[in-house]
Amino acid sequence: MGASVMVTAGLGIATGTAAQAAVPTCVTTTLNDSGYTDRLTVNNRCGSSQRVKVLLANLTDFACYTIPSGGYRTYSWNYPGRFDGLASC
Repeated sequence: MGASVMVTAGLGIATGTAAQAAVPTCVTTTLNDSGYTDRLTVNNRCGSSQRVKVLLANLTDFACYTIPSGGYRTYSWNYPGRFDGLASC
């Protein structure tokens, strides 16, 4: 009985974890985190539009947003938030 409990728990952990999709290297970021308010600019230097999501630690992530080719979007948030990466949507 103990072995079946371990297997069930392991399956629950594996199915509950969602992987974030990688963002192409042609999408770049510039972060200014020198003050109380952090500012992030996401530039799309790809040949096509890109849907990205800004991931934050200690705050709610931003919603997915489409950035057109050659375009950019600026985000800002206050402490205790911290930039934790980008994900494709």
